[in-house]
Amino acid sequence: MILLDNKRIERTLKRMAYQILEEAHSSSVRLVGLNSRGLAVAKKLKTQLEHAQGTKIPLHNIQTDNNDEYTFPEQPGENEFLVIVDDVIFSGGSMFSVMRRIPELSAFKKVCVAVLVDRGHRKLPVLASVVGVDVPTKLNEHIELILDGNEPKEIILTKK
Repeated sequence: MILLDNKRIERTLKRMAYQILEEAHSSSVRLVGLNSRGLAVAKKLKTQLEHAQGTKIPLHNIQTDNNDEYTFPEQPGENEFLVIVDDVIFSGGSMFSVMRRIPELSAFKKVCVAVLVDRGHRKLPVLASVVGVDVPTKLNEHIELILDGNEPKEIILTKK
């Protein structure tokens, strides 16, 4: 079942970008996308943020299957707002493992998690402060962002 089509994803990401700017206040924003789907969402947010703010936003990618420490190419500024972006949050495991691998995390003024879909069932204490849509699911259901190339196409719900 299709939960979000391309048009609804675009509208949702635009709203999320404005929420991020509200949370950042006057801080400069830096984005980190997780894996390929989180990066696709982060790229769309980057476009929306740059359009709304009129400044360039740095974007980084972290792969969750790599356990190496992640160091940013440039040191975070004391007035930087870090947004860790993923497509779907479920148990919080991926987000938690990535946060543990960023040694400069405490150097940012504020860190937030942004996800396109929050499906609940958190195992770890990781909350997304910017959420596109909440879709409470059953444990036998799966939500997936389908990409068209590197662009978000639709979000689907399937049963296992």
